[in-house]
Amino acid sequence: MIPLERERSAQAVAAKYRGKGKHARDLELLQIQRDILRGTLTQHSFRAAFWKEAKTQLRKESADKCAYCEATTAIVAHGDVEHFRPKSVYWWLAYTYDNYLYACQICNQSYKNDAFPTAGPAPLAAPVVDAQATDADLQQLVGRLSPDPLATTAGYELTHYEQEHQREQALLLNPYLDDPTQYFAYEADEVTQEVTLVAAHPAASAYVTAAEQYYGLNRVELKTLRYKIYKAFRLLQRALLAVPEADLRADITQQLQEMQAADYLFAGMNRYFARQSLSA
Repeated sequence: MIPLERERSAQAVAAKYRGKGKHARDLELLQIQRDILRGTLTQHSFRAAFWKEAKTQLRKESADKCAYCEATTAIVAHGDVEHFRPKSVYWWLAYTYDNYLYACQICNQSYKNDAFPTAGPAPLAAPVVDAQATDADLQQLVGRLSPDPLATTAGYELTHYEQEHQREQALLLNPYLDDPTQYFAYEADEVTQEVTLVAAHPAASAYVTAAEQYYGLNRVELKTLRYKIYKAFRLLQRALLAVPEADLRADITQQLQEMQAADYLFAGMNRYFARQSLSA
């Protein structure tokens, strides 16, 4: 997993995820929640087609890789628009662009599903909706459920959303909000020929356990494939120390840099071992 950054522009974020489009969806969610409280509806029925339009941009931001496991979805599997906080629990974030990321179907559907373990004193608070509220009453809450991806300082500010994320202490990392290098390290086993995700320090062990259980980041297929990339990376590191020819050393250096680029398979692991070699 590597840190990701959202592109916040009108070209990147479709109109329906911001401004009037977002306000309309906020009101819709509030109305449904009110009707659930009234007993006229039993549950939210979300528009699954709504977030599909975000996939192209999200996939671009994660370089065609799953934001969780860094597998290349363009080759091995389809990718999903993943709700980081599950909409089944955090209903008011179902149409929130900042709650979306790009994930492979294995991480998203086979492992995570609706799981969302937290370590904070209380989960993210849901909007307070009164069963007797009128549409006019609900309109006062519009724009205050979650951040607008472009108007980040209006209504529900983006900084508040980020602060609430830290307060809730989600044990599943969000690469848009968390720096994985502060939690994750890697261990290579020459005997089993696997690279395992491990805790960067003792306090991060709960995050690795959650990543194993709910993202599947230590599934056998990943550990084996990571080792193949690690082996090539390690060989190039050794060659750089042994090769005297300047032009060949330049080529090796360039290849090592490419293997740490965001679009390279398991760039997070490669960056980790690059840092380890510098500190050795």
